[in-house]
Amino acid sequence: MAHSSEGPTAGRYQEVQIPLVVPSALEAYQEKISKFIRDHDIKQRTADGKEDANSFGEIEFEGFDNFENKTAPYIRVAEDTDVEIIWKLMIEEWGIPRPKMIISLSGGAEHFVGWNEDRLEILFNQGLVKAAIDTDAWIITGGSAAGLMQKLGKAVMEESRLTEEKQKKVVALGIADWNTTNNKEALTNFSSNEGLWPTKYHKRDLTDPEEDGDGFVPALDCNHTHFILVDGTTESNSPDINLRTTLERYIQINNGWELDTVDADNPREENTVIPVVLVVVEGGYGTIETVHQALGQNSADAEGHTVDCIPVVIVGGSGRAADIIAKALRLKDKIETNDSFEGLKNDIKHILGGNESQVDDCVKLLKKISGHRNSKLVTVFQMDDANLSNIDGAILRAVLPGLPGEAQLDLAVELSQCDIARDEILKPDKLSYWKGKIGHLNEAMFQALINNNADFVELLLTYLVDTGAFADKKWFEKLYRKVIYENVNDADTIICTKHILKEKFGEDMETVELKEVNSFFRELTKDEYGDPDMSEENIDPDKHLFLWAVLLNRRAMAILFWKRLATGNIGAALIASMILRSLAVYAEKKKDLRLQSSLKKHAEMFQDLAISLLESCYKADTKMSELILVRTLPEWGSTTCLSIAYSAKLMNFMKCDCCQRKLNDVWMGNLMIYSLKQKLTFFLGIFLPICRCMSFRVKGPPRTERSANNSNYPSTTFQERRLNFESKDVPFPEAIRYYYTAPITKFVYNLVSYLILLVLYAIFLLADLRPSEEADAPSIIELIVILWVCTLVVEEIRQLLVRKPKSLKQKAISWSNDVWNRFDFAMYALFALSVALRFLLSPCEFAVARVMYSLTFILFSVRLLPLGFVFEGIGPKIIMISRMMKDLGLFLYILVIFITSFGIANDAILNPNGDLSSNLIFRSVYKPYWRLYGELLLEEDEDTQELVGNTTSFQDHRLLTGCPVVDEQQWVAPTLTAIYMLISNILLVNLLIAMFSYTFQSVQDNAELYWKFYRFGLISEYHDRPTLAPPLIIFNHMYRFIIHLKKCVSCKKVKESSSLRVELEKRDDEALNLFEKKHLQNYFIKKNKQHIDATEKRVDKVINEIGECKSGSQARLEKVEEGLLKVEKTMEERFLKVEKTMDNMEKNVGEILKIMKLK
Repeated sequence: MAHSSEGPTAGRYQEVQIPLVVPSALEAYQEKISKFIRDHDIKQRTADGKEDANSFGEIEFEGFDNFENKTAPYIRVAEDTDVEIIWKLMIEEWGIPRPKMIISLSGGAEHFVGWNEDRLEILFNQGLVKAAIDTDAWIITGGSAAGLMQKLGKAVMEESRLTEEKQKKVVALGIADWNTTNNKEALTNFSSNEGLWPTKYHKRDLTDPEEDGDGFVPALDCNHTHFILVDGTTESNSPDINLRTTLERYIQINNGWELDTVDADNPREENTVIPVVLVVVEGGYGTIETVHQALGQNSADAEGHTVDCIPVVIVGGSGRAADIIAKALRLKDKIETNDSFEGLKNDIKHILGGNESQVDDCVKLLKKISGHRNSKLVTVFQMDDANLSNIDGAILRAVLPGLPGEAQLDLAVELSQCDIARDEILKPDKLSYWKGKIGHLNEAMFQALINNNADFVELLLTYLVDTGAFADKKWFEKLYRKVIYENVNDADTIICTKHILKEKFGEDMETVELKEVNSFFRELTKDEYGDPDMSEENIDPDKHLFLWAVLLNRRAMAILFWKRLATGNIGAALIASMILRSLAVYAEKKKDLRLQSSLKKHAEMFQDLAISLLESCYKADTKMSELILVRTLPEWGSTTCLSIAYSAKLMNFMKCDCCQRKLNDVWMGNLMIYSLKQKLTFFLGIFLPICRCMSFRVKGPPRTERSANNSNYPSTTFQERRLNFESKDVPFPEAIRYYYTAPITKFVYNLVSYLILLVLYAIFLLADLRPSEEADAPSIIELIVILWVCTLVVEEIRQLLVRKPKSLKQKAISWSNDVWNRFDFAMYALFALSVALRFLLSPCEFAVARVMYSLTFILFSVRLLPLGFVFEGIGPKIIMISRMMKDLGLFLYILVIFITSFGIANDAILNPNGDLSSNLIFRSVYKPYWRLYGELLLEEDEDTQELVGNTTSFQDHRLLTGCPVVDEQQWVAPTLTAIYMLISNILLVNLLIAMFSYTFQSVQDNAELYWKFYRFGLISEYHDRPTLAPPLIIFNHMYRFIIHLKKCVSCKKVKESSSLRVELEKRDDEALNLFEKKHLQNYFIKKNKQHIDATEKRVDKVINEIGECKSGSQARLEKVEEGLLKVEKTMEERFLKVEKTMDNMEKNVGEILKIMKLK
């Protein structure tokens, strides 16, 4: 990487144009440029010789096609000016960032029309300019607003407007001939030698070539960023080309470094080079001469290396000179033959024109180019529709031979040319060389990560780079800072989340600490992520690079590091899906719909990966696959796959057969309830102690215990230690424990207990609810209900405290995410208010307490609904009800508008000047509301009309004032009622039915999916629930509290495993990881094979279609030939007939002549 020069202009992404801040700064800058020109005695040439330069400063373009006036630094110099001075001017005074590569553009574009012109625009916009941005390259052209140079300038302008990172601009340097520049008078300061700041260069001041009579004189292109105008003598030919070639060779040979600038504080790196490449598009005779000059002297140094040459990229297919050179290179082995010579000469005459002398000289140049020692440095890039944007690869291949290995790798990384790096730079025979360059490889790895080049990262990781050797906390913090806050261009396919991260971490951050990143991850994962160990000794680079890629929505990079994870690939995929779904919520809040859609698709992709991997494992071994779902993942906060899926609402994952089989096993516990007999025995066991008669599924002994009596059993394995289950009879105490600890048994007992509570609640509410002042109040039943509800509240508090998140705030958020938990909170709060009111209110106000108790009873009854998630036929219906309630809320908004409008209008007509009371609005909407249900209440309207009709005060007033008497009540009110009934009972009610039908159908279509997902919450709740049902559950709470206190006092960490949360020993965990990793590899191998097979099928299909087309064409050709033969035969027959006719006519004419002679 090249060093930057001293001063504030140094840096990679700097503003190309000089910022105009304050007048004093501008004046200082102008004086600095003028002083530099005087100190280095820069001259310009005139008719009388040389004089001090006075044509420099800044050009302000006006009236051109650009949307705003642009300025560009310029200077006029003599042809023989030292290029080292020009280089210093550009770098030190103009402040152009030091390039990493020079792209010199030569040729023309006058003959590019139609689709060819469109291809040229793609070549520039998506190829050349993009390569310049990626590599911080300069593009050097002739700088004129004509042909190729103008199109390049337009591409630079368009790219600068599309690029968000405004500080990273393309440097388009125009080196033009002063004598052929249009309106050059505007660029000269005739009064002093202080330059022009700025000079106005307006389109209207340009010379019209028709009026001038000297032919076309091009103007400067307004989209170039800098200009060097070269003054040559009258005898010199193309002084701008000569100076340009000299400058390019100076940059290439000296790498832009002067020996007097190298010191201990700013050392020059051995591998710092600035490659120069000439890109040829179309062109004429001069272009061929330029290519010959670029190849330099046909010689080599003492070591055999090429000397004084510039690599060349010929854009084949662009026409004219470029195609001729490409053809000459193809014919270089035959160029001396007369046929090839004459064919090439004819092509030159036909394409380029010119006289015989020009053509002969051109052929000689082509011979020199094709036979040149450095002709191997000429690369032909074929410009076809398939690879117009891949010219950066051709440029890289062209400059590689002249670069050291480190510079080759840097350039390949910048241009994202992984294939070239694999084939040319990181070849197997060079691996020994690269093993001694680990530091540079690590830098390349870091840059590839920033550039989002997953292929390059994979290449480096596969062969050479070990992330564990350098990826520490500071390295990760630097990586986050670079991507989020610095000007890094993401790939075109990436929709980045940087603006979300900037808002989260702050707009101006010098550093990004990993603790802030981890805190954000915990927020995104609802605290499922835990606190990862970020110490220097235990950091997992692959895991954190995976999370980094997920957070930035970089799909290919995320998949790469997901595959490299050593443990828990399924859990990691689910975590990624959860993070991306949470980020999608952030994007939705920002109204960034495109980013939201991208994040959702990315989340679905990781969920699909988890499903595919789980299914692959499940086909191989069901028990081990089920264990993957419930084992704890220490690297992800000791959570489990099922918990992650439920928290992130990953329904498709939860629908998998493996998940459902595991949930069924957990729901049954150790019970075996499959046959009708087993089901009857289970339900009888609820009321009768017949547990001993049931069948149980228990873990069998390891095979090593059996091998003492039978040597046929192998040694114990992971499957035998963990997954060996069998059905057998158990002792009565064990049967009791298995039966009453099974979640299904807990569910049944809790359901029975809750029904008893509702019965007791109804009894005292209906028959024994009296004020506390009366005797025997409150009743025993009411007190039992109150205590019973208190045990339920304690259980809810226990469920809140044992939630996965560590902080109480996150526990509360996690608990409240469940709508039924929020319902419980409202229900218990209303019950507490009812109890308080029944003790505080007087007998006169006791009705309020009774109403509160009654409302609370409704809520307690509705709380039975979620218990229906156990049953597949009821669970989806509950979801339908909840969604229909949302539809009803939206419908009520529309309904209220019509009820109030028609109700008030109708009441104003029927009851004019009514009393202003509290029930005025209620009276107005009362009848319209009940009319929705068929209560028309027309009799009341008629009575009201008669009452109003008997009141003559309004009629008398009208008669006195001369107004006609109109009894509007007789027809307006019925008409309004009819219209209202039409809208409400027909239109709105049917609208509600349609909404309900749509909701029903949408849920019904996915009924199985919803049921399989939501049942996990119920199974998990009753799996963790104490054995005893309320109100006896309080004894379980007391026991658990005592056990918890003992653990706190002993300070010993005890592994707690259950059916939904299994903590494995180290060797068992490693075995499970190997099993998962094996099937991960098999999955991608199978996927690649399917892709190859699909590609082969498409190829075969295309071949068959081509064969069919060929056969059809052949058949049609044969038919045409047959038709032609028939026509030919017919024509021959007609010709014969004509000939016979002619013969007959001749005979007849002869006979007539004879007769006439006789006469």
